[in-house]
Amino acid sequence: MGDFYEMFFDDALTASRELELTLTGKACGLPDRAPMCGVPFHSYEIYAARLIAKGYKVAICEQMEDPALAKGLVKRDIIRVITPGTVIESSMLADD
Repeated sequence: MGDFYEMFFDDALTASRELELTLTGKACGLPDRAPMCGVPFHSYEIYAARLIAKGYKVAICEQMEDPALAKGLVKRDIIRVITPGTVIESSMLADD
């Protein structure tokens, strides 16, 4: 349990393959469930670093309002895009 960063549809398919994550599904109002996978919030840097090392860019999207107070869909925004040129965390830098 806990907080997770979740990925859906094509992002989930890519992340589950590249990071060896379990691919699940979530009801989304379509006939088929949406492909979904996730990583724990507290360890996202490990997974983001692995994707960056494989040539991917990572966008971090967070909720901008309390879901309990939201009317309809919860507002979300991209708060950060991580690329090889924007990594600042020492834990995400390659040991060369």
